[in-house]
Amino acid sequence: MIFILVGSFCAFLIYSMIKLQNGFDKEFSIELKKKNTRIRDVAGIRGNIYADDGSLLATSIPTYDLIWDANADGLTTKIFNAKLDSLSMMFARVFPEKSKSTWKSKFTSLKNKKLRYTIIGKDLGFDIVRNIKTFPLIWSGKFKSGFWFEEKGKRMYFMGDLAKRAIGYTKNGVNVGLEGSFDSLLRGRNGKIMEQRMPGRIWRPVNVGNNQLAENGFDIVTTLDVGFQDITQYALSQALITNEADHGCAMVMEVKTGAIKAIANLKRGTDGKYYESQNYAVSEFSEPGSTFKLISVLSLLEDEYAKPNDSIALHNGSVKYYDKTFTDGDHFDSRNKFYTLQESFEKSSNVGISQFVWKYYQKKPQKFIDHIIELGLNAKPNFDIPSSNYPVIKTTKSSDWNGVTLPSMSIGYTSQISPLQTLMLYNSVANGGKMMNPYLVKEILQDGKSVSKIEPKVINEKICSPQTLVALQQLLKGVVERGTAEEITKKCPFTAAGKTGTVRISENGKYIDKHMASFVGYFPAEDPQYTIIVIINKPNKEEYYGAKVAVPVFIDIANKIYSSHIKIQPTLVTARITEAPSVLNGNQNALKSVLNELSINSSSSMPAAQYCEANAKGYTININPATIEPNKVPDFRGMGLRDALQLAKKIPVKITFEGYGKVVSQSFNKGTTVSPNNSIHLKLSPSK
Repeated sequence: MIFILVGSFCAFLIYSMIKLQNGFDKEFSIELKKKNTRIRDVAGIRGNIYADDGSLLATSIPTYDLIWDANADGLTTKIFNAKLDSLSMMFARVFPEKSKSTWKSKFTSLKNKKLRYTIIGKDLGFDIVRNIKTFPLIWSGKFKSGFWFEEKGKRMYFMGDLAKRAIGYTKNGVNVGLEGSFDSLLRGRNGKIMEQRMPGRIWRPVNVGNNQLAENGFDIVTTLDVGFQDITQYALSQALITNEADHGCAMVMEVKTGAIKAIANLKRGTDGKYYESQNYAVSEFSEPGSTFKLISVLSLLEDEYAKPNDSIALHNGSVKYYDKTFTDGDHFDSRNKFYTLQESFEKSSNVGISQFVWKYYQKKPQKFIDHIIELGLNAKPNFDIPSSNYPVIKTTKSSDWNGVTLPSMSIGYTSQISPLQTLMLYNSVANGGKMMNPYLVKEILQDGKSVSKIEPKVINEKICSPQTLVALQQLLKGVVERGTAEEITKKCPFTAAGKTGTVRISENGKYIDKHMASFVGYFPAEDPQYTIIVIINKPNKEEYYGAKVAVPVFIDIANKIYSSHIKIQPTLVTARITEAPSVLNGNQNALKSVLNELSINSSSSMPAAQYCEANAKGYTININPATIEPNKVPDFRGMGLRDALQLAKKIPVKITFEGYGKVVSQSFNKGTTVSPNNSIHLKLSPSK
């Protein structure tokens, strides 16, 4: 009976083994396979983000977490105790925040608890990992030591806070900036690999046909100029600090293409410092203030209702529409009874501009609104960084339209647009009437090769007639030459055009005693290259007008761009030499090299002479050999100090000196016999 029972049991085991081996028991086979194999996603390397000149803005680098399995099968107590002291000492050197004794206690505690997964170090670089692999015990491998490294990717940003919000990030499903907009391209495609479970909780890759290789992400090249970005962000931050403002933004756009060369957004934190926390330039839709008056003037000129020299009464700087009074405040000059349309624009008169618009559009306000819509300001720009907010342009069908809506719109209230939209409008005037689509990404790369180039795109070939365009350009120049932005003319070596803006801020439907100051303009006015917008929100000092708060930022940015980019400076006229310049005596070869470089004629009676005396005659420098005799003082006069010291070594004699420039006198006359103990004192003076 015993034999039959044992035999039957063995037969059952053999049957079960054959059944599993051949997959007859599919359910159990699948469960067993699940426990012993797994499919793991392998992420591709995220693509890089570059600046316009190829500078690296963002990239992914491999980092490693050091893991320890204190209960690894090959890690015996004997081996652990033998290596513990030296292992702790090495860890204390690499991670000095813990002492040798602290590391020793930590490893002992983990070993006693038999913990199988403990993170010992996080985000370790390759050099540190390579060093740790040489440590006692660890060098013997994962199975015997229990130590192994988990690789992961870490995103690195190389511009610090520069354009931080524009570059952006992706985290927990939140997409911000270029990282978020181009995430599908940058992240590439994950691969899949099958792994088999081994003793000691070790998983090893299994080469099977359904493994999929990961595909690395594409690289993107932006239009950002690192120099421009640095200039723009610094100027903005200084203005925010000076004015104790809440937040602000500034952008630089290339006139002919619409490429964004710099974009800065800063907000004051709880610690009083300013950080890139929100993309105000793209997503903050608010009442623009007086920069909107450009649209009012464009409408009046385009509809031929008014000309720049048409005038209107100022009514002592105050006018009332129904129950709302508009004033000019500091813009009003009591000596003026009338303003022309041009003066109203240049001086940013609320009374003047609103009356012009009211006079001609009071009975047909939709015609005025149609101009705004034709300019595309009622729709979000198609920009590389999307915004979840939308512009607000009221129409006569809006539920909150009333009698004062039209005059309010004419001076930059009621409507809500973004700084980017305002920049696009003014750039259109600078660009001869063409409205360009703004863009921040100009090229897509794969493995260093271009796969797509983004070309400049015109979204409106003609925002107005040529006659209106010329008038608008002159009006914008007038603001800088005679109007609210005349400070630019005083402090910039180039011509510019633009418009200031100041607006009271509305919160929860009510206007508060806080303002937004702005300026948008382009330069040089005769051949525009760049358009710049500056927004300063809630300045807390006495000054809050755009002319006082935003214009200085434009001046700072534009001046630095102008000084660092020769292409936008006027062509220099090559100077014509009318007579030979004065030169110093000294080394003949060095002198002739300089003269040849400057294309100045020279004649030498002794080409082999090392030291020479030079004098100008007409258009030619005459070069004669300097007399040098052993132990006799040469003529140092007319030499620079360097040549004089070199020549003194040939006598030899000690030299002392005073002053700077060329030698004008010496304590020993030429030809005097001297010994090495003598000291010659030279007096130097700048050349005249």
